[in-house]
Amino acid sequence: MLRPRAVIFDLGGTLVDWPDWDEDVQRRWSISYDYLTARLPNHRWPDRAAYVQAMREAELAHWQQVAEKHWSGPPSGLLSDGFRRLGRHVDEIELLTALDGYAQAVNGWAVVFPDARETLQLLRARSYRLGLLSNTWWAAEWHNADLAAHGLDKLIDELAYTSDLPHSKPHPSVFLELASRLDVELEACVMVGDRMVDDISGALALGMRAVWKKNDYPWPRPEHIVPTATITHLAELPALLRTWGGA
Repeated sequence: MLRPRAVIFDLGGTLVDWPDWDEDVQRRWSISYDYLTARLPNHRWPDRAAYVQAMREAELAHWQQVAEKHWSGPPSGLLSDGFRRLGRHVDEIELLTALDGYAQAVNGWAVVFPDARETLQLLRARSYRLGLLSNTWWAAEWHNADLAAHGLDKLIDELAYTSDLPHSKPHPSVFLELASRLDVELEACVMVGDRMVDDISGALALGMRAVWKKNDYPWPRPEHIVPTATITHLAELPALLRTWGGA
């Protein structure tokens, strides 16, 4: 294989974490509801519990589509589905207001892994091209705000969020898209992620090296998927790349 010249990182579970993801769902959608009803109070909204349930169902349906069809879609699509479950057809202002409320809920929530910034800085100093490829329904600006708040935005050359793309990992098109943006051959790209199916299998299928970041998340780990290497901490990555002839 070619020597590594680019490293592509997953986001959640790899560079950053969102604590208590499932346990926090009630808070996130409740904030979206409160924001919506405070700014548009005379629209005969359903009660908060019904709104939270409908949006959570829409969110789960989105992720089911991702898992089964490697499909993706924008945040407006998910909330539109949630409103349909409530029997409501909303206009653009109502939809954007609900989205703004959700953005308020997730602002500042992400926690960066302790060695993420230092690792990115070191790889950048060694002239690696750095990319980010994240399966997400969130708007790109929400993620970018998190990266900027922690000083990671200027360390990554290319950012790709599947909310802006028609497919999600492990669909080959999303890996091809980012490799093209980085202008690096697939065999010279290394994917780093915490999910065996989305990150590791998708990268391996295209001839990329794939590094699994070991974790105890409840993601599927099919036995037939074997990563090129396994790390526990991102700080292990620069030395690993050198064993493959990297800078």
